[in-house]
Amino acid sequence: LVTGAASGIGRACSEALVAAGAHVALADRNAEGAEETAAAIVAHEGDRRALALAMDVTDEAAVERAFAETVLAWGGVDIVVSSAGLASAASIEETTAAVWDRNFDVLGRGYFTVAREAVKIMRRQGIGGSIVFVGSKNALAAGKGAAAYSAAKAAELHLARCIAEEVGADGIRVNTVNPDAVVQGSGIFSSEWRHDRAAGYGIDPSQLEEHYRKRTTLGVSIQPEDVAQAVLLLASDRLAKSTGNILNVDGGIAAAYPR
Repeated sequence: LVTGAASGIGRACSEALVAAGAHVALADRNAEGAEETAAAIVAHEGDRRALALAMDVTDEAAVERAFAETVLAWGGVDIVVSSAGLASAASIEETTAAVWDRNFDVLGRGYFTVAREAVKIMRRQGIGGSIVFVGSKNALAAGKGAAAYSAAKAAELHLARCIAEEVGADGIRVNTVNPDAVVQGSGIFSSEWRHDRAAGYGIDPSQLEEHYRKRTTLGVSIQPEDVAQAVLLLASDRLAKSTGNILNVDGGIAAAYPR
């Protein structure tokens, strides 16, 4: 099951998992986008390889229903990728309580709710499992003008480690991928966030992707598919003895190196 699967990183993760042999439930509050992505996967990979689910990660009942439908369709859940996201940009004095709460509702409580349901099912199955959080370089590197988002991402990262410590004895692994800004195909960067971040850097929104590329050690732009490959690696048996880890996919951002 992949959350935030209608676009961007979530869509790329879904496609990569299916290509590797998985059956994937695409969960997103954007039900139409999830349906379109699932239909494209089925057309290419075959019937029953993908299932679209309308789900808001902040709605506990919706999360429970989505997992129940996934289990009903395929008999269980072995991999969960939490990629649902949002972003906000504002100076600390302009950050409202509503904006703060919304970031923590989705990136904190939402990730917790999905992981809690995943753990319940994986423990009942008794065969382990893999949970991967899509974090952000802002979880480790302070984001100027993005306190609510950065703090929520930091909480998300530590939540993954806490869960990893708790469920390791059950053979359930929990890891995090930290990407830098992924502009292409992103629902977040097609919103007001692009203009807010560009304004914060004093550049035109059209220059934002190039700005992010130039700040990386490798001089590269990060694409959804780059993040998906890292998620696939952590979800697979190739890293069967890894848990509580962070894998950066950011082209090299010194301030975000794990310490």
